[in-house]
Order: sequence, then C-alpha cells, then structure tokens
Amino acid sequence: MSVNEYIAEAAAIELPSSDDEADNEHTEDGDVCSDQQLAKEFRVHYIKDEALLDFNQLYVLSLAASADFTRLAVGQNNSAVKIYDLSEGGGLTKIYNELSPRSPIWRKKGREVVNRGVRFLDESGNTLLVGYSNGEVRLFDLRTSSDQARFKATVKLTPSLPESIRCFDRNANSRILCCGTKRRTNTYLIFFDIRERKELGLYCESHSDDITSVRFHDTYPDLLCTGSTDGLINVFDIKESNEDEALQNTINTESSVHRLDWYQNANNKEVITCITHTNDFKSYECLEGDDWLSFERSEIVAGIRRKSPANFNLINAHTMQDRGLFLLAGTNFNKGEILRSVTAPAKGLLKPFTNFVGNKQIVRESLYDAKRDLLITGGESGIVSIWTSDASNVNNYNNLKSTSAVAKKHKSTPY
Repeated sequence: MSVNEYIAEAAAIELPSSDDEADNEHTEDGDVCSDQQLAKEFRVHYIKDEALLDFNQLYVLSLAASADFTRLAVGQNNSAVKIYDLSEGGGLTKIYNELSPRSPIWRKKGREVVNRGVRFLDESGNTLLVGYSNGEVRLFDLRTSSDQARFKATVKLTPSLPESIRCFDRNANSRILCCGTKRRTNTYLIFFDIRERKELGLYCESHSDDITSVRFHDTYPDLLCTGSTDGLINVFDIKESNEDEALQNTINTESSVHRLDWYQNANNKEVITCITHTNDFKSYECLEGDDWLSFERSEIVAGIRRKSPANFNLINAHTMQDRGLFLLAGTNFNKGEILRSVTAPAKGLLKPFTNFVGNKQIVRESLYDAKRDLLITGGESGIVSIWTSDASNVNNYNNLKSTSAVAKKHKSTPY
C-alpha cells in the first residue's frame, strides 16, 4: 500500500485510540524555552470564531475560500460539504448543513465515499467543484445547493477506468479541470472542459505512482504542476498537443510529495513549494528546477521551539502580503494544542512568527487571507477556527460545546 493510500484509508475510518495517548507520545515533547521567551519571540493569534461541523466525530479534510474570502467550503471525511459565510471581521455563518447532489454518490466497493477536495470555480463564489473518492468531480451551484454537472472518465477516454480521484484543480480561467487518478498500477492526469462538460484527454506516462497534488498556476491558465508518491514534480504547459511536448520540467524531490503550491519570489521567479510526506519543506524554481529553499523537519521543529520531531506535522506554506513566506506547523502532542508558524527567509535560519493560542485539535488543513491577516484552520476534531491578531475583538471559545466530547485521539503519522 502506498503512502497516499494509507492516508486515504486513515481518513475514512476511525483510528484506534488509547486513554493515555501513548501512541502519540513515544518520546517526551515540550518547548525548548520558557513561556517568557516564547512571548518574546512569537506574536500571538487568537480564535476569533469557531464552528463544530457535527457531533459525529468528523475530520476536516479540505478547505476552500472564494476569491474575496467571504465564503468558505469545508470538505469532511465523508461525502458531505458544509458552506459558511465569512464576515469582514472573521465571523462564521453557516449557509447549508451540506450540499445536496441531484443523484446519489455511490459507495466505492462497499466503502464510504470520502471527500477529495473542494475548489471554488470562479471569483463569484457561487459555484463549487467537489471531488469524491469514487472517481468523480461534481459542480455545485450554491444558489440552489445542488449539483449541475458531473465529471468522470469513461471507457471512451481509457478502457482501464480509474478507481479513484486523488486530487484535482481547475485552471486560472475556470475552463479546464484536471484530476489526478489511480487505477491499479496506472496513474492518470485526466482533463475536462468545464464549460462544455466533456473529456479532453489524459496524460499517463509522467508519473509512476499515486498523484497526490495537482496545482494550476493562479495567473497562467496553461501552467500546471503535479506531484506524486514517486517523488517527482512535473511541470506542464497544457496548451501543447501531447504529453511529451507538454512536459516542461521534471524535478526529483527524492521523497514523497504531499502538497504543492505556487509562489513568486522576490526576483519575480515562479517557484513551486513542496511539503513531503516526511514533513520536510522543499521549493524549486519552476522551469530551471534549481533548489530554491529547503528545510528539513528537524529545522522546522527547532524553529517552532519544540523538542520532538516525532510528534511534528508540517501543515502548509502561506504567502504574506509583503510576499514573504511562512510555514504553519503543529504537533500530535496533547491533542494538537501546539500550533505555530515560522517565517522562511531566502537566506538564513527559520524565524519564529506566530503562536496560535487556544488550539483544540490536530490541524490538517489551512487557508490564509493575507489582506486581513486571518488564518483559517480545520482538523481532526471537526472544528473550523478563524484566527486573528486582534486580541481586543475575539470571542472566548474555551467552552465550545461538545468539542471535548468529540475530540479524538489518533496515532501519530506512520512515516
């Protein structure tokens, strides 16, 4: 079983727990400095608002925000998606309990279908793409809360139909949908025309294992990067007529790719950022393939002022308004209460940045609104949290109903 398959299975089922959480604490963990030193080195963010998805012990697996960050989509470890409005001040208001497909989402081989991601289609915030593990992506109109179109490979495109969608993205002009899929030993990148609701073709030779991340550039609609558990990052220009011509660069991370994103550095060069399944951070210049900035897991642990790499999770990399880059990191220790970030300068050591005080869960996903300096997180206790630096205008959520009752204990990352 590949790393990605292990993660998918773990997300779909409840993992065993232990009263003493010994499975999360093989080594002692703690801060390497005093509270006074932490207060000196880190700025502080507080919880502005929180929402508990359900009372049924759900994960938050994916988050997406509209272009203006006024609407938030939350994907769970089942087929449901919840939609919230996000106010200017950072308050959450739920719109729907969940989106309602016009036709059933069939189970895959008797197993529950799980969410494979959410992505707003355009700047309006009214249309949302939702991916499912049974191999399809559905397009929802949030004004009606029901799906308007389905995208799934057919035998016309490939006789060996993909068993599952692993990841997907739409391009900058909202015209093309790309899905990373798996069928036994075959991996596919399948392309659809969103407006015409039709299959366009596929790439099948550039990756040899599960495709874990598919990311179109935010500005250039034809520029695509993909990552896989085979350790490769591929860069494509999809306007080319075939896969060989489209492949512009291949980068070997010598690891297993978990998450990719685009970043423009101070020299206006396009950079691909990468988080690996071993919680290292890597980044590369897009076309040259040169290593731009890399930090090992142990370096990031030191940056957030913690002792144990064994409990550490690298969650995401976010771009600030001044085009600086920060890494969001947490731990499995004590139900994930530690959530901090570090800035990643182009030269030198990681620097402490933010301490997120009051975190109640192991965080798995995050979004960042640079204009308002708002961080949105979701995780294993099914809580969506909005974080702000304004301590004078926050709500006290220490008594969030049922949070302690549904908070779960999970095994540490097995790799």
